[in-house]
Amino acid sequence: MKLVEFIKLLLKHKVILIAIPVVTGLLAILLTRHPKHSYYSQTMLYTGLASGSTIEMDKSFNYFATNIAFDNLLNIINSRETQEEVAIRLFTQHLLLEQPDSRFISSEAFKEIKDIIPQDLYDDVVYAHTSSDSIMPLSTNESVVKTLPESIDSQTYEQAVSNLLALMKSDNSNFVYALLNYDHPFYSIEAISKVKAIRISNSDLVKMSYEAEDPGICQQTLAIFNEVCIKKYKDLKENGSDAVIKYFESQLSASENKLKEIESVLLKFNQENSIINYYEQSKAVAIVKEDMDVEYNKKRAELASSEASTKKLEQKLEVQELVQEKSNRILENKKRLGELNYEIAMQEALAGDSDNGQRIESLKKQASLLQDEIKSSVSQLYTFQNSVEGVPTSKILPEWVDKVVETEGLKARLDVMNQQNDEFQQQYAKYAPAGANLKKIERQINVAEQEYLEILHGLNLAKLKYQDTQLSSNLKAVDPPYFPLKPIPSKRKLIIIAVVFISFILVLVTLLIMKYFDDTLKNVSVAEEKLQMKAMGMFAKVFKSNKKIDQISIQERLTDLFIQNLNHTLKVQSDTKNTKTITLFSTQKNEGKTVIASNLARKLKASGHSVMLLNHSGFDKPHISSNQFTVLHRLLGYPDPRIDYSHPFLDPVSAHLNKNEYMTYDINSSFYNAKGFQDLTIKGTKIPLPQPDYVIVELPNVLDTNYPADLIASSDLALLICRSNRLWTKADDNLLNNIKTIVASKLQFIINGVELEEVEALLGELPKKRSDFRVRIKNMLRFQFYLKSHI
Repeated sequence: MKLVEFIKLLLKHKVILIAIPVVTGLLAILLTRHPKHSYYSQTMLYTGLASGSTIEMDKSFNYFATNIAFDNLLNIINSRETQEEVAIRLFTQHLLLEQPDSRFISSEAFKEIKDIIPQDLYDDVVYAHTSSDSIMPLSTNESVVKTLPESIDSQTYEQAVSNLLALMKSDNSNFVYALLNYDHPFYSIEAISKVKAIRISNSDLVKMSYEAEDPGICQQTLAIFNEVCIKKYKDLKENGSDAVIKYFESQLSASENKLKEIESVLLKFNQENSIINYYEQSKAVAIVKEDMDVEYNKKRAELASSEASTKKLEQKLEVQELVQEKSNRILENKKRLGELNYEIAMQEALAGDSDNGQRIESLKKQASLLQDEIKSSVSQLYTFQNSVEGVPTSKILPEWVDKVVETEGLKARLDVMNQQNDEFQQQYAKYAPAGANLKKIERQINVAEQEYLEILHGLNLAKLKYQDTQLSSNLKAVDPPYFPLKPIPSKRKLIIIAVVFISFILVLVTLLIMKYFDDTLKNVSVAEEKLQMKAMGMFAKVFKSNKKIDQISIQERLTDLFIQNLNHTLKVQSDTKNTKTITLFSTQKNEGKTVIASNLARKLKASGHSVMLLNHSGFDKPHISSNQFTVLHRLLGYPDPRIDYSHPFLDPVSAHLNKNEYMTYDINSSFYNAKGFQDLTIKGTKIPLPQPDYVIVELPNVLDTNYPADLIASSDLALLICRSNRLWTKADDNLLNNIKTIVASKLQFIINGVELEEVEALLGELPKKRSDFRVRIKNMLRFQFYLKSHI
């Protein structure tokens, strides 16, 4: 859309563009004639979360932790539980007032509140005594605005708050619950939630602001908010730290008891095993045992040496037995020799007997043998009585006796040492498991001590954190809420201006949308795009217009252009035929075919041609009365929508043609089978001759009546008549495509009833009276600054 077209649209609808914003502005003025004034107050809390003092001297600044802490604080402020308690405390404050106090509530608001409070709320809740201590009194701060009048006792106030909170949480049908959850302007959660809490830049300050219709309520709401937030934040921080401390204390007590139990086990173990100092005692036993082992091995070596010497001496002393045996043998042999000698002597005394001689010889041999044996035994006896070394055996005996005594002494000592070894072995058997058990108990004690120390360290850190939390959770109201004396300036003017502006924009947007989504044929260019065919011309709609526009000359000029295009088209398509057949048809009725055919015939006749106009429904149709020019059209400044039937363009056919120049044909079988206009029947007869130069055939609308295809095909020119304010449907398009296959290039269209603004595209600027100022403005909008300059 061009700028000039946009300005024309504004001028066309100028009345509605002005009237609707004015009416909405008046309505806004009327509806806001009694505005409610709002009062504004604010307060600031110092948190110390970012730069506050801390017990942890080496604590570094943590940006994310600080942001999280501020988020927690803001979430506590905006939490529903906080808002409920603030609303209950504010309601209780006003409930306990006996008369209005401007510092807390205005008289009008006080009267409204007293009217809605049921009497049983005073008897059963406000003044009812309970032992509940679920609500602790808020800490008072001198820098904070007083939230209780002098006439209200703080204990009564806290008791009433506790009762009201209990009533609210009991069910969802009581008065207090409804008061908080509906739309009360002071006590509802919706109203309390309008308290805005923000952190001021990157500082430690949090600003809370509130708007209310009552200045006292505005100030007191923020004051109660301060106290409730300080209390809840402090309780939250300290309860968390206190729970940690209690946990570490309980764990420390359990660890201490465990350590004492293990130490008592160690004491009992030492008493049962007579241990004073295990490591010194075991060391002493080990040293003594090592010395004893050395002495024992030494004595065993001495015993082995003594036993070896004794054995050697005994081997030497074993010869004594042989000596004794040899001595006894010698004695026996001597005794036997004496007996043999005696017997020999006896036998010799009895000599003379041969048997005795033999006997004597035998005895002598025996005696000789005994003598030899005695000699040998005596020789051996000498050998046995002296050692190999030539030492007499008598000297070895004392030495053997000494060795035997020494050996027995060593054995006795070894026996004693064996007993001591057994005792030490028992002591070792006692000390070996004792050491392992003692190590186990000591490890348990060491683990218990480390556990105790770690828990003690954690407890100290928790207490340190608790103290640090107490410092960091100590919020302070550095800027208490002030009592607003002057209400917030009303936004009534701004609202009225906004309403007027928005209504103007909405109307303008609606008009633009209507123009943008206008899918009618509208003008020649749009129609050519939709119909996909060439336009023969256009005709403007004939209204009862004002005197500024000469519609007669405009319509005549459009008719002349149409005839010019018609002659050009027929000349291009000229053939040997003398009679030119022009067929006019439309897809729907009331498209203006008869009017256009009448004016076409009029113009052709005026140019000296003979004309015949054929119509199917007659020419003398009564004019249909148009809509009246309504008051609304007049008020909105729109042109008269009624058709000007006095316009020459709408004159009947009889005003231009003779009776023999226009005829009405019948729609019968001859019409459907007609191959030319000659085949049409008029009152049952064929069209009489002579034939004219131009025959204009007006066909009925093709959506309701079948058309003669051969007649259209034999025509020199087929003209589709269509209104500019109609929609081109799919049915129209299908019919037109069928006709295109018949007439091909002979088909063109005329768009009828075009708005005068669209005619400028064909005729240029319409001739009408304009002021110099308007002409200049129009030229400026078209960027034509030198339009009057001539070459």
